[in-house]
Amino acid sequence: MAELAISAATSILIELVVPKILEKLNVDKDMEKDVKSMKSWLGRMQAYVEEANSDINNSRSNDEKVKLARETAFEIADVLDEIALHSTHLVHRHKITQEARKFGHNIRHGFPRKRISEKIADIKSKFEDTKSQNVAFPDGAAGPSSSSGSGIGHRVSPLLLDDEMVGYTDLKETFTIRLTDGGKSPVTLAVVGPAGSGKTTFVKNVFWKQGIRGRFDCHAWVHVSKNFDLKALFINMLKQFRDWRKDSYHTFDITEAEALLRNHLQNRRYILVLDDIWEKEHWDYVKNALPDGVSGSRIIVSTRDSNVALFCASSPQCVYELKGLEWADAWRLFCKIAFKDSNGECPAELKTYSSKIVTRCEGLSFAIVAVAAALAQKPKHIIEWERFHKRLGCEIGSDLSAIRNTLLPGYMDLSSDVKSCFLYLGLFPEDYSVERGRLIRLWVAERFVTGTDSSTAEEVAEDYLRQLIHRNLVHVSNWDFDGRPRNCRVLSLVLTFIVHKCKEEVFASIFPRENTSVDEETHVIRRLSVHGDCSHLPQINSNFAVIRSIFLFRCGTIPAVHLGNNFRDCELLRVLDLQGAPLTEFPEQITNLILLRYLSLRETKIKTIPSSIKKLFYLRTLDLRQTSVTQLPGTISRLHNLRHLFVYNYNVDHYLAFDSVRGVEKFEGIGNLRNLQKLSLVKVGKKDGVIRDLKKLTQLRKLALVGIKREHGKSLCASLEQLTYLTTLDLSSNTEEEFLELGEIQNPSSNIQRLYLKGRLEAFPRWISKLDKLQRIGLKWSKSKDNPLKALKDLPSLMEIELIDSYEGEKLEFEASTFKKLKTLVIEKFSRLNTVVIEEGAMPELERMNLHRCPYLKMIPLGIHNLSEIKELVLRDMAVDFIARLRQNGEDRWMVERIPVIKSFTLSNRGWIPENLSGSFSA
Repeated sequence: MAELAISAATSILIELVVPKILEKLNVDKDMEKDVKSMKSWLGRMQAYVEEANSDINNSRSNDEKVKLARETAFEIADVLDEIALHSTHLVHRHKITQEARKFGHNIRHGFPRKRISEKIADIKSKFEDTKSQNVAFPDGAAGPSSSSGSGIGHRVSPLLLDDEMVGYTDLKETFTIRLTDGGKSPVTLAVVGPAGSGKTTFVKNVFWKQGIRGRFDCHAWVHVSKNFDLKALFINMLKQFRDWRKDSYHTFDITEAEALLRNHLQNRRYILVLDDIWEKEHWDYVKNALPDGVSGSRIIVSTRDSNVALFCASSPQCVYELKGLEWADAWRLFCKIAFKDSNGECPAELKTYSSKIVTRCEGLSFAIVAVAAALAQKPKHIIEWERFHKRLGCEIGSDLSAIRNTLLPGYMDLSSDVKSCFLYLGLFPEDYSVERGRLIRLWVAERFVTGTDSSTAEEVAEDYLRQLIHRNLVHVSNWDFDGRPRNCRVLSLVLTFIVHKCKEEVFASIFPRENTSVDEETHVIRRLSVHGDCSHLPQINSNFAVIRSIFLFRCGTIPAVHLGNNFRDCELLRVLDLQGAPLTEFPEQITNLILLRYLSLRETKIKTIPSSIKKLFYLRTLDLRQTSVTQLPGTISRLHNLRHLFVYNYNVDHYLAFDSVRGVEKFEGIGNLRNLQKLSLVKVGKKDGVIRDLKKLTQLRKLALVGIKREHGKSLCASLEQLTYLTTLDLSSNTEEEFLELGEIQNPSSNIQRLYLKGRLEAFPRWISKLDKLQRIGLKWSKSKDNPLKALKDLPSLMEIELIDSYEGEKLEFEASTFKKLKTLVIEKFSRLNTVVIEEGAMPELERMNLHRCPYLKMIPLGIHNLSEIKELVLRDMAVDFIARLRQNGEDRWMVERIPVIKSFTLSNRGWIPENLSGSFSA
C-alpha cells in the first residue's frame, strides 16, 4: 500500500515547515504556499489509501489509484528532500557561518528554484488531472474503516483435518491437566505464538478430545479475528451454547444478546474457546458479558500477541507459548504430508533438500504443512526439490499463498510507522541477527520514528520493537540481562514475506537475490541492500538518484575509490551502513552526502576521518567501533545534530588485560555537541578540558571515558552531577595502579542502570548506594579494602554483579534477605579470598554464578544449596582441591547436585581444558 510513502513524505514536510526553513529561503510566495499545501494533499491520499485497505473487493482501478498515490507521495518526498539539501546553511547557529556556507553552496550548486518549482507544479498538475477525470482522492479526511483490513477471512489449517496433532506433547499434557483439574474457580488459559505456529490446532486437539467437553454443561468455539463484531460474536456463542438451530437471533440488538447469553450461562459450567483474539479491549468486552457460572468453568483464548495473552490469562502460569516444533516433530509432519503416498517415508535422494526446506520453516506448523502440501503435488525429482528450495528463499508463489495469507493480517494491523520498521528488517540477510541499538538508530535516521514531549525518538523506537516482538512478528535471538532484546531477527519465511512486500511497496531492493537477474533491479531504488560479492555492486545511474539507504553485507574486496564514486551522486542518501566492508581508507566523497543521518564504518580498517566531515550537518549517528581511528578532527564539533558517537576498539584476544580497550584521543570542542545521547569512548588527556566540557552535554544517556587520572576527580564529579539523564556510566583510570577519585559526587543521576568502574578505589563511593535503578555493576581492579557487598546489598534493582580483583579481603558474606533481584554473580581474581558464605534467603533469584581464578578458595560457597533458581555454575582456573570436592563422590558434591549445568575450565599450555561436572558426567 501507499501509506508508507505518504508517512515518509509527511515526516519530511514537518521537518521543513516547523523550523520555518521555507521562510528563510526567501522562496516566492506561490512555492511556499504549494509546499505547505502538500500536507493537505498527503492527508487526502492517506484517507483514500485507508479506505482502499479496508475494501475486501479491491478493484484493479483502486490498485491503480493506490499506485498513483504512492508515486505522488514519493515525488513529494523527493522534492522536499531536495529543498532540505539546498538549505543546510540555514540551520547553522551563527549568522556569519550561515552566510559563509550559503556563499560556498551557491557557488557549487545555487538554489535550483526553477527546477524545484517545476517539480512542484508537476505534482500539483497530477492532482488537478485526477479531479477532472473524477478519480480524485477524497476531499474529506475520512478515517479508516472499523474493520481493519486485510480482506483475508479465517482459514482453517490443513493440520486441523488430522486426528492427532504432531508435536508439543508435553505442553499439551500440562494444558489438558490444567483444563480438567477440577478447580472450583473459573480459569482462563491463553495459547500464544507467531502466525502459523499451530495455536488453533493445539487447542482443537484438546477441545475435541474425547471426554473433555463432556465435563461441561455446554461449550462453544468462536473465531474472534481482527474484524471484531461483538454482536455477531455473542449470537454465535448463543447458537452453540443453546444448540439453537433457528435463525431468530439476528433480530436481537447487542444488549439483548448479551443479557440472554449471561442468563443462559449463569448456573452452568461452561467451556468457551475464543480463537484469534487481537486486542485487550476485545477480551474486556467478552469477559464483561460472561458470568462466573458454576464452579469450574474454563475459557481458552488463542492470540499472536504476548501482551494480550498475559492480559487474558488468569495468571502467567496459565499462558502456554508455542515456540515452534522441535526438529524431529517438524520432520515427521513434513514427511507425513509430502510423502503421503509412501507412508511418510522420504526417498534417500530427496533427504538433503527436504531437510533444508524443513529447516527454513523454523518449526512453524502452518508453513511446514503449506510447503509439504505444495511439494506433494510435484514430481519426486531432486531437480524439482532444489528449484523449490531456492524459490522458497525469494518469493511466495501461488502454491504457498496460504503462508502469505497467514502473515498478512498481522502486517495490516500495524500502524504505518511500525510497518516501515517491520519491513526494514528485510534489508538484513537471512539468519542475520541485528543488534537492538543499531536497529533503533536506523529507524530514527529513516524518520520512521519521532520523539514526543516525554520521550526521545529512540525511546519511542524501543516501544515499536517491543510491539513487534509481542506480536510474534520479530524473533529475539538473545535477551539482555534486564529483559530487553540484545539482538533480533525475523524467521526465514517471514523474511520472504517481507521481501515480497518491500518489492510491492517499492520500499527496498535486495541485490542480488537468488533467481533475480540484474535487469530486474534497474527500476527506481529507494533503499539498496547488497548481500555478498561487492564486485557485482550495481553502478549508480538515474534510477539511484532518489536512493535513501545503502547497506553492504559480507562483501569481498572493493577499493574505497569505487565505493566513493558509486555514492557520489546519491545526494538524498540518509543512511550509509558499511559495517564490515573491506575499507582501509575513508571514502572522502561520502562527506558530500549532506543529508546523511546515519554513517557506520564499524569493523572496517580505516585510520583517519577527514576534516570535511563537518559538512554532514544532519548526521545523528557516527559509528566507528572496531576501526583504527584514534583521533577525530576538530571539525567534528560542528555536527550539532549528532546523537550517537561510537569510537573505540576492543582487543578481543586480550580482553582480560587492563588496557584491552582503546578510545579516541584529543577530542576538541566536545562541549559543542549538545545533542549527544551516547558518547563512547573518549580518552582523557593530561588536562581536564574534556572532562569540564562534559557538563554541557546534558542530554547524555551513555558515557564512557578512559585514561582518567587521580587529579581529574574533582572536575569529573562536578560534570557528572550535571548529567541527570545518564543511564550508563563507564569509567577507567589511566593505569591499573591509578586511583579513581569519585567520592565527591553528592547527587548522581538517579537514572543510572549500568555502572562500570575500572581502576583503584581508595574508598568505596558512598553515592553508589543511592542508585535505586542500578541493574548492573562491574568493579575491576579496585583492590579495595572495603567489602563492596555492604554498599550493594540493598539496591532494589540490581541484577548483575561482576567483581574482578576488586576486594582484598579473605571473606565474602551474602546476608539473608539481600540481593533480592540478583540473577548473575561473577567473582574473579580475588587473590586472598578463602571463604564465601551465602545465608539462607540471600540471592533468591540467582541463576548463574561464575568463580574465576581465586587460588585460596578451596571449597564451594557455603549455602549454595539454598539457591533454588541457580541453573549454571562456571569455574575457571580454580584450585585443584576445589574442583576435586565437586566431582562425583566429592565432599561438596551434595551442595551442587541440583545445579543443571556445571562447567570447569583449567588453563594449560594448550589453552583452556574443559571439564563437565554436570549431573552424573565427569571428565
